[in-house]
Amino acid sequence: MIRSAVAVVGLFAATSLGCKVPPPLARSPYTVMSGDPRRAVPVPEVSQEEWSLARERLARMRSQLPRRPYVERVQIGVVDPRSGKLYQARGAVAVSPNRAARLVLLGPGGTTALDVWVTPDRYRLAIPALELEKRGGRDLADAQGLPIGLLRWWFLSPLEGELVLARSSKREAAFLLRDGRATVTIRTDGEHFFALRREGGKLEGLEWSGRGLVPVAGARGRYVDGQWGTRVHVFVEEVLPDEPDPAAFFDPDQKGTTL
Repeated sequence: MIRSAVAVVGLFAATSLGCKVPPPLARSPYTVMSGDPRRAVPVPEVSQEEWSLARERLARMRSQLPRRPYVERVQIGVVDPRSGKLYQARGAVAVSPNRAARLVLLGPGGTTALDVWVTPDRYRLAIPALELEKRGGRDLADAQGLPIGLLRWWFLSPLEGELVLARSSKREAAFLLRDGRATVTIRTDGEHFFALRREGGKLEGLEWSGRGLVPVAGARGRYVDGQWGTRVHVFVEEVLPDEPDPAAFFDPDQKGTTL
């Protein structure tokens, strides 16, 4: 696991330093997501009853989202887009919903191998052993191959946005959300989620399985960056009973200040 942790950090370090990162995929990013939804299709007719049911289901799922900060012990796996090899590491992610998230992966001797801090408008990635730090804002054009999008989207505010279109049946529901410049489609049966987020030329996909979106041990997900082919696997080992120290969500370079 230690060697894998080093490899995971090495992949992120190479990306951050601009060292032989793979070029954008030559094929359509939608192919990576197993299908291209951009084909011309008629807008479905949704009855008032179906629309009301879908809105109720979305409201219920949003009401179940965590409101208070929490910490999960996690296993993170990263698939090298060049070789297809999976590297794994252990660590923890602290989340203050809609506000900030902090992912720390451990290296040899329990040292911090990777430290990622994300808010809706800023991010910072640090690899202490290499004295490497990368910062950015809302635009993730310079965050190619890094797990910033995963943290900012799925951990901070997975159901954010205005409901534009919805379908609903006895077994599942599908939603089309508009979140600023981004369009998000989500299909779920209440426990399993399949989601696509598109903003400009960037496409992200995620499959999540758990007890809805409630933080719970055993939940797992697979995230893919459709442009660069980066794949990240997440497995939640444990949800800690206590809330994290509020300092976990401060800007790491400005300790003692709030977000």
